[in-house]
Amino acid sequence: MRPVAAGELGEARACRPDARTPLASGVRERGLRQHEVPFHMPGHSRGRSVHHTLQELSKGALSFDTTELEGLDYLAYPSGIIAEAQELASEAFGADRSWFLVNGTTVGIHAAVMSAVREPGDAVVISRDCHQSAFSAMILADAVPVWAEPEYDDDFGFASASATNLCEALAGCSRAPAAVLAVSPNYYGVCAGVRELASCCHSRGIPLLVDEAHGSHFAFHRGFPPTSLSQGADLVVQSTHKTLSAMTQASMLHVSGPRVCSDRVTRSLQILQSSSPSYVLMSSLDAARAHASEASDYHHDGEGDRPAGAGEQTFSRTIYASLEAKDEISRVPGLRVLRGEGVDPLRLTVGVSGLGQTGFEVSRQLEEEYGVVPELATQASVVFIVTLGTASADLKLLVRALREVAGQSDGPGRGPPWSQPSGLVLPSCGTQAMSPRQAFFAGHARVETSTAVGRVAAEIVCPYPPGIPILYPGEKISEEALEFLRAFKREGGYVSGCSDATLDTLLVVE
Repeated sequence: MRPVAAGELGEARACRPDARTPLASGVRERGLRQHEVPFHMPGHSRGRSVHHTLQELSKGALSFDTTELEGLDYLAYPSGIIAEAQELASEAFGADRSWFLVNGTTVGIHAAVMSAVREPGDAVVISRDCHQSAFSAMILADAVPVWAEPEYDDDFGFASASATNLCEALAGCSRAPAAVLAVSPNYYGVCAGVRELASCCHSRGIPLLVDEAHGSHFAFHRGFPPTSLSQGADLVVQSTHKTLSAMTQASMLHVSGPRVCSDRVTRSLQILQSSSPSYVLMSSLDAARAHASEASDYHHDGEGDRPAGAGEQTFSRTIYASLEAKDEISRVPGLRVLRGEGVDPLRLTVGVSGLGQTGFEVSRQLEEEYGVVPELATQASVVFIVTLGTASADLKLLVRALREVAGQSDGPGRGPPWSQPSGLVLPSCGTQAMSPRQAFFAGHARVETSTAVGRVAAEIVCPYPPGIPILYPGEKISEEALEFLRAFKREGGYVSGCSDATLDTLLVVE
């Protein structure tokens, strides 16, 4: 074989060296902002509160970015130190068996639904306001959703399905579904009635799957709402990185009881997860569990256990400081704090409509003027995550910043630029003409929205607020749904998910 001359490689294959690193540089620059106070995930609060082993690993991360070497075990078929770490997680979280996830809670939701579905076309009862991963799980598992209609909270601007909503949807099923998938707690810290829901499911022999992405810390203190597993859930997926100290993308899946087949979970994860898992991510899961255990009230309050050190942050101290901040914020004119039974004490959801501003405006002002970085902003509220890495001084700054922002506001007279349009009633869910999987793989066409009635939707169309899809792949498009969307746009609402943000056209099944 003759050698290839340089000119024969062609211009298309020519290499253009470029030493720029826009992503790496951007992340580095943001991480070096020492003045910022994080009230957002991940739960280690930019490294402020982690187990000492993870602290050491993070300092020389590249040295520990390894592969399946002898003695390091293999995530897909664990039998050594990974298996031991997962067993310790099971003990800590009250599970019969636990799995480490390196593709986030998203892969856990996918595996949960795939494990529950027995044959193509099985139904899964699910809330219309669930995470995007649940929608994609329907496609992967070839399941058909049976929707539970969520309820809208006008004060804080979010929708969520209660246990009653899900039980009613389950009771209305013509044949037994493969599972019920609930969210508890939601992004705003509100828990569903998992005990009631588990009883409803189990009386019909149906497993209850729970997206507990925002509740991985519940197992470590009596002051938190009870865990889903302790209330009878059969499978739970948690984002250990959100509220505990694991690194972003590191999550766990737990199973309790016989209603979910552990072998099916394992096989599903072997299909879905990377075959080259990060040992740094997996190590952070192990360290996060140990870190939370050391900070738990059980570790510090039990007879004979060591007391907390003077400077040591525990969940008891963190809960106390967070509740104190909630009390102070609730006394600020124009602000409301989401509280009550079944609300996470470490999730601060602050309603700001009384200020005459949107949550987006308040969030921007907090970050730009005070260095306070919230987790989430909506039209009506701002959400802050409190973790073991949140110092009491951080909460005092948050209270002061909110008090000053409120003092500068125009008050409730102006009203937010946009709120849930009065008089608009959410349309009923469309008729399911085909499964989401069939709609995904079918041919698609783009049509004028005015001609779309009766066609089958090929994309999600989700007005915000309330963040509930009006159109979903596989559903027939109704005149009622289109009229709602037209009115919604006239009111200045924001629509996400659809490929044409103007809503002049829609993607439908050919």
